[in-house]
Amino acid sequence: MKIKLYVIPLFIFIILPFACSEKIRIGENPLLESEKIEFEELRIPRKVRYKNGKLVVSENSRISPDLPLIHVIDSKKMSYMFSQGKNGFGPGEISDATDFDLGFNDSTFWVYSAVEKRISEFSLFEKSDLAINQIKQPVNFFKAYSCLFLTDSTFIGIFVDSPYQLVEFGLDNEFEKGYGTLENFTGRKDLDNFNLAQINSGWFNSNADKSVFAIASIFYDKIDVFDTKTKEFKVIYGPEPELFDFELYQDESGASVIWAVDTPYQYRDIELGKDKIYALYGGISEPEINRTSEIARNLRVFDFDGNLLEQYYLDRSLVSIAIDFENKKMYGITTDKEPGIAVYSLPD
Repeated sequence: MKIKLYVIPLFIFIILPFACSEKIRIGENPLLESEKIEFEELRIPRKVRYKNGKLVVSENSRISPDLPLIHVIDSKKMSYMFSQGKNGFGPGEISDATDFDLGFNDSTFWVYSAVEKRISEFSLFEKSDLAINQIKQPVNFFKAYSCLFLTDSTFIGIFVDSPYQLVEFGLDNEFEKGYGTLENFTGRKDLDNFNLAQINSGWFNSNADKSVFAIASIFYDKIDVFDTKTKEFKVIYGPEPELFDFELYQDESGASVIWAVDTPYQYRDIELGKDKIYALYGGISEPEINRTSEIARNLRVFDFDGNLLEQYYLDRSLVSIAIDFENKKMYGITTDKEPGIAVYSLPD
């Protein structure tokens, strides 16, 4: 008898010369080549974002609690500037650095901590172990596992058991609005809102002016794109989206989706510009990742209408990407034994 193993998905509570990227065909996809730069201060880097000539890098929460959770790097010189984010639950401290929000202030950025449901503001230019400002996620919205600013007084987020794809809420603890309906792409009739949220879970990001938000799915080859002006969604499906095996596990709290352990993860990160989406695609399973340290080597570029403009094969496996759209540079966290920052020049 063949035994199928399953895994329960976790919500994501995400001056040196550079080699020019060249288009070298591998099958149908050109290769993008990079220059890797290592920083001894980075231990288990997991997320990178770009803002105003700086890279902000978060650490995995599994690092030693006496180490900082955030790093700031000068992207022009590719030189280390300073660390931020004292690990802890006290005033100004952060329990984890799940994701970044670049915010509306040119000189600061925000860090979302999913464990303590708090978003903390840090300076891009001045070192401080403690946050200069912190906002606690409203109690009524503690089920949001990923949220970003929509305006300077409202958030928009993904919830664990809401019937909506996105929920907008304010700081006054009052419900604002729900947008979109979670897609049931499985055809099954026994999935509740919690299960639908599980199969639709993904990486959440927006462009700089907050006009477009997107969710890049972890377990299905699709990207949900939300236009904040029209309040409408567009779904971008990959070339051949495949439904992978999963089961429902029942316990006292209800049913949870568990995926086959050899299920390949789909998207691993996403960045949005004024009119393009850059999506880091993996297609690699957990056993393969553990064996090879490979997470994602494919970069897909879409327009907001869902057209696939370009698809590149990356010379290094990455876990997160950040893009300087003005200077056409992409930065990625490598997944090799000594992780660093890979620098790519994007083709015109």
